[in-house]
Amino acid sequence: MGDAAQQLLHRVRATIAKYHMLAPGETVLAAVSGGPDSICLLHALAELGYHLHIAHFDHQTRGHKSAEDAEFVRDVAVRFGSPFHLESRPIEEEAAEVGESFEAYARGARYSFFRRVADSTGCTAIATGHHADDRAETVLMRLLRGTWPGGLGAIPPVRNNGDGRRVVRPLIECTREEIMAFLADGSIGYCEDETNASMQHTRNRVRHELMPELVEKYNPRLRDALCRLAEMQYDANDVIRQRTGELILACYHDAAIDLVEFARGPIACQRELLADCAERNGIDIEFDRIERARLFVLQGPQHKYFDFGNGVMLRNERGTTYILDAARQADDGATELQLPGATPAMGLVFHCRILEQAPAMPIRGLCNASRQIFDADRVNGAVSVRARRDGDRFTPLGMEQPKKIQDYMVDRKVDQPLRDAVPLVCVDDRIAWVVGHTIDASVAVTDDTKRYLLIEVEDALE
Repeated sequence: MGDAAQQLLHRVRATIAKYHMLAPGETVLAAVSGGPDSICLLHALAELGYHLHIAHFDHQTRGHKSAEDAEFVRDVAVRFGSPFHLESRPIEEEAAEVGESFEAYARGARYSFFRRVADSTGCTAIATGHHADDRAETVLMRLLRGTWPGGLGAIPPVRNNGDGRRVVRPLIECTREEIMAFLADGSIGYCEDETNASMQHTRNRVRHELMPELVEKYNPRLRDALCRLAEMQYDANDVIRQRTGELILACYHDAAIDLVEFARGPIACQRELLADCAERNGIDIEFDRIERARLFVLQGPQHKYFDFGNGVMLRNERGTTYILDAARQADDGATELQLPGATPAMGLVFHCRILEQAPAMPIRGLCNASRQIFDADRVNGAVSVRARRDGDRFTPLGMEQPKKIQDYMVDRKVDQPLRDAVPLVCVDDRIAWVVGHTIDASVAVTDDTKRYLLIEVEDALE
């Protein structure tokens, strides 16, 4: 092993120790694209004695090139004797469908895949190949577009996800030149991605045009200066994160924010809480987005939504802001309701009562978006709450023919991002109530009704 390789390994070993990234001999999930950075990461971790799983995400771009990269990484995994994990998706098409930028959507998809693989393999650490040049470029890009203070601590060496897993960057103090020297020293092959030279992407313009000009004309040690700024801000953020942890304990429960407790927190911690929420949901973190969300939580009207991005909506209600993730709601299973009793489900609380006598008030006057009365004897099965599923149908009260839930929501002008967040009360999986709207004719009260089921929802969606 030559001097360049020895020097890089020494730096990586010191970086791992400095930030307490990994325990000796720990099993690590290495995110490997096939490019020089991730290939260097893989070889360095193997040389340092870590047990490796290798994960590769194929974005299905560049024609057949991305598939070739996937096969290259598969062959590398075979040579290392490491388990190989692959996911391949048409990310460009998916990003266009949801209206997200390719870069932001791709990042969210990759990290979601890495977390799932880490879960299934028992890896508590996910290692990525980010290095010092990446960090400097990211700081500069965030300065240019505007960022909240926490954004200047770009690409932290370690990020704890709060679920027992952490993302680590063992190369974060290595430069691009050192990485290329390491590969050349060992005659180690890697994939070339021609899009890295394309000036269509902001990062490439910063890397190939702006950074060189600033280095030449203003500061030859600009990379070091930007990395120092990131390091100092990351350390300062530790204090904010500690205070934010206290705020989270006080105000954030089950994807809901208590407005009174949130308002008591320092503004910096309010922003950090929302930035953390954005990052966990794969949302681009920009100061304007975070600040508009913060002001919506504090000042926004009840029963209104704020589009947080990536399918996530904030909804203000009495004393609470709910964080609604349409994709997550769609994956959730049904929650059976207690009859009688109160049951939390989908960020709401469902109160159920059996009435042995007819209500004193006319039923039409009692029913609204958050309260409905059913014929208890016609509700002859398990009652549950869930999100919509493909093919769902029901017969809206007052109609004779079934209607697809999808068509009903279109008719009711329910926005696309919110349709999966509308709760459906079901009886043995048959839809009985589209909460916030109407019930199914089969469970409606009639002149022959003897017993009544009343379901009331706190903060029902409208």
